[in-house]
Amino acid sequence: MRDHAGRRKGKEQVKLLVQSDDYGITRGTARGTIRAVQYGPVRNTGLFANMPWAEEVTEWIRPFFEHIAFGIDLNMVNGPSVLGYREAPALCHEDGTFLSIKENRQLDNAENGNDHIDSEQLYREFRAQIERFIAIAGRLPDYVHPHAYQTGKTEAVIRRLAEEYRIPYSMDFAKLPDAVMPSMGWYTFGTMEQQLQEDPLGYLLEDRTGYLKHEYGYLITHCGELDSDTLHLPFNICRLRDLEALTDPRLKRWIDHNRIELITFRDIRNQI
Repeated sequence: MRDHAGRRKGKEQVKLLVQSDDYGITRGTARGTIRAVQYGPVRNTGLFANMPWAEEVTEWIRPFFEHIAFGIDLNMVNGPSVLGYREAPALCHEDGTFLSIKENRQLDNAENGNDHIDSEQLYREFRAQIERFIAIAGRLPDYVHPHAYQTGKTEAVIRRLAEEYRIPYSMDFAKLPDAVMPSMGWYTFGTMEQQLQEDPLGYLLEDRTGYLKHEYGYLITHCGELDSDTLHLPFNICRLRDLEALTDPRLKRWIDHNRIELITFRDIRNQI
């Protein structure tokens, strides 16, 4: 049942899964995500296992393993390939760095169904990223999550690996009853100046996604502190804006006032 404002009545709590993507894409994003875990509602984050500093940033977050779901963001557009050019030439440049999102999109055309990906090379690369995660973290990822460039082929590869490793696939959150998926409607995907105008806190406090009207909600953010590597990403200032919003005391009061329960993928792994 719902009240006149559309909020759900009764004793059931809204169960909100708060995720901060891109852990370790830079050291700055790792530091920001940890702050959002310590002082905010983030309980889920995924490692960029292909990055040279993946082992370093995993040690930073290891003390929080019992309190969060530490997953993996399977990535084919940022940083170096784990396999390298010799084994995955369709995915990367000769120096081993991945093709960018723009470069991948330019390869998509009508002849290949707007999906040029070599599925077998991508499978081997993503599998190598999962194996590197296991070697670094000493455990399986708590979930797998896609990063940025997504097509039917990338989706199929991720699902194949999720099934093989018996790991939850983040997008299967939609299978939960009465679930609302992420909207990320506050992002401008624009210049630094435009990103400064983003208002994630207002978006959340006004509940523009409608979390309070559902039993399960999924919130994706991109928290980070700014360092030189982060500033070179197109998605940069917005990470600081997300971190500011998620660590703002007003958000904590909103969560407490609405009796929202913060959950992880470990809590729902048997339901999706």
